[in-house]
Amino acid sequence: MVYKQKGLRRRQRLFDVAARLFAERGYHGTSLQDLAREMGLKKSSLYHYMSSKEDLLFQLLDEHITVALEEIENLTPPQAPPLVRLQAFLRFYTRFYASDRHRLILLVNELDNLSPEHRQVLVAKQRRYLEAIKDILAGLRREGLMKDIPPAVAAFAFFGMVHYTYKWFRPAGSVDYTELGEYFQEIFTHGVLEPGRG
Repeated sequence: MVYKQKGLRRRQRLFDVAARLFAERGYHGTSLQDLAREMGLKKSSLYHYMSSKEDLLFQLLDEHITVALEEIENLTPPQAPPLVRLQAFLRFYTRFYASDRHRLILLVNELDNLSPEHRQVLVAKQRRYLEAIKDILAGLRREGLMKDIPPAVAAFAFFGMVHYTYKWFRPAGSVDYTELGEYFQEIFTHGVLEPGRG
């Protein structure tokens, strides 16, 4: 058990180091030798955790997307009011992705470096994000709470807000992850104008 735990910790550290190097230097600008050096391992030892550099990129992104997807599907149960579901989705998604800049950079910039098979797996999971928020927005529309805006347009507008945070958001600044989630929820659901001032 101790050996297994040690192996899991080393695997997670490899994923974290790889995410940082791939994000900072680019996927093609990072070699397995670079990874091994950062890890303090021999290059051959890396193959205990992956079959190739491309497989490593896939694994670390797949794990990240899967964790978020499971959380989203648990925190937004269908029986909850759609507005409650929307608020929970917006806050969580913003916090989760803005809090891991390296993996967000890879999701935005490096998916094309995956094999078609690996890319298809991740795209299918990302579509489940889209379907989750579209379902919530459809619920809002049924209750007369949403303007006449296509749910897909609204969903992609929100994803664009979050995915671009890697360009400007810094957690050491005056706004933390939780506050960012609250601000994005407010902007997405109510805009920036005070009521009656538009």
